[in-house]
Amino acid sequence: MVKERKEDIMITIRRAEYDDISSIMRFMDEHWKPGNILAKNRDFFEWQFVDGDKLNMFIGIDEEGGTIYGMIGAIIYNKSANPDISGCTWQVIKSSNPILGMDLSDYMRSQLNVRYCFGAGLSEKAVKINQMLGCSIIAMDHYYRLADIGDYKIAKVADKVIPVAESTGYSLKQINSVEEMKQIISEEMLANCILSKEYSYIEKRYFGHPIYHYDIWKIVDAGGESQSVLITRDEVMQDRRVCKIVDHYGKMEDLGKIAGALDRLMEERGYEFVDIYSYGIPVEIYEQGGFVCCTEESSNIIPNYFHPFVQKNIVLKMVDPMMAGVRLFRGDGDQDRPC
Repeated sequence: MVKERKEDIMITIRRAEYDDISSIMRFMDEHWKPGNILAKNRDFFEWQFVDGDKLNMFIGIDEEGGTIYGMIGAIIYNKSANPDISGCTWQVIKSSNPILGMDLSDYMRSQLNVRYCFGAGLSEKAVKINQMLGCSIIAMDHYYRLADIGDYKIAKVADKVIPVAESTGYSLKQINSVEEMKQIISEEMLANCILSKEYSYIEKRYFGHPIYHYDIWKIVDAGGESQSVLITRDEVMQDRRVCKIVDHYGKMEDLGKIAGALDRLMEERGYEFVDIYSYGIPVEIYEQGGFVCCTEESSNIIPNYFHPFVQKNIVLKMVDPMMAGVRLFRGDGDQDRPC
């Protein structure tokens, strides 16, 4: 716990407690993202942040007056002494401490004994704070593959390009439990990654999500073997739907061999497109897999926001990890979260 007294207001920086939840939710609604699910749905807030008898959130608060001046949340991937995490829900308001945002971040890292902290989808305020900390800000890679259909309502397609991809014989087969996934991706494989995740996190995040339904697929090669897992989620608008690739575990080269499988899936389920945000996957893999790069200036519009629906290309910003071996997807942190 850190206390700073300035201008007769003492701001205490500490780990949030269960009794703070109502105040934090009110702060979120007033100062972070008004009306968002974390401010309105206590069950979902608790699902995301309650960790035993603690909250994975840190606050700057005037204990005497009860006013919260800042917060930062953490998505914790493992229970080790030095866990890997993603920061999230980072917000401060004007206070007697002009560097409260940086102080909260430093306090969170020290209290959790963080090994690595990487995340995506920075807000403009978080971008500024990270730049003040000397970090380099980059954009996640955004790739998509269109379905071969007559018209598009969710996407806006000015240039209908569907690259021809190699026929590999790869397929997608659904799995329905953590135990099935463990047969493909061992606990040791997860632990050796950056970010290092445990199956308790995977099970809660994808198999036990309280609102979203995720499809978990094993990628099966022509010989019937599987070395990776793909996680997707549908997004629906009126009578149309799209497929978001949310996460991937295992052999990243498999992402370049599933164009045919994705085309079949798009036809079976009536998707307009499948898209993916990532960091750390070589461009050559996406090009081999028949994906097309999407930037903010692209003539084709591949929407990312659906609640409310925004028909524009969205850039997801992140801090450059400056480290080899880091792979991030839109499912990391709390980027793929109900609004």
